Amino acid sequence: MTLQNQLTMADFPKFFLGFDRLQSELFSNAADSGYPRYNVVKVGDAGYRIELAIPGWDKSDVSIVMHKNVLTIEGKRDKAESDETYIHKGLSGKGFQRNFKVGDYIKLTKAYMERGLLCVDLQEVVPDADQPINVDIL
Repeated sequence: MTLQNQLTMADFPKFFLGFDRLQSELFSNAADSGYPRYNVVKVGDAGYRIELAIPGWDKSDVSIVMHKNVLTIEGKRDKAESDETYIHKGLSGKGFQRNFKVGDYIKLTKAYMERGLLCVDLQEVVPDADQPINVDIL
């Protein structure tokens, strides 16, 4: 392929009709604060696990919502009066919100806290009607 024949972003709509929103989401420059840190783990053939590092957080301060292909994990804390003063605060306790775009057939199966990580298990469940069909050639 020569330099003249290389594909550019202008060619995107020609080959991916109906994915206009996808293009803007893929190439958006949304600021990512980097907090909290997270892992995305592939589990088996159709499973995923999202692990968020939120040490010191209580599960009652975290909400998990899946709506219209967006998994939102949000942490909020009430400011409590305390007679404690931090000399050094290396663990952030600030509120956070993380959004993950997921596919049409992704289902949230469970969420749990383990070793300072909030773990959210997801499973891809493709309905029988949308499964590939194998046809024998006669």
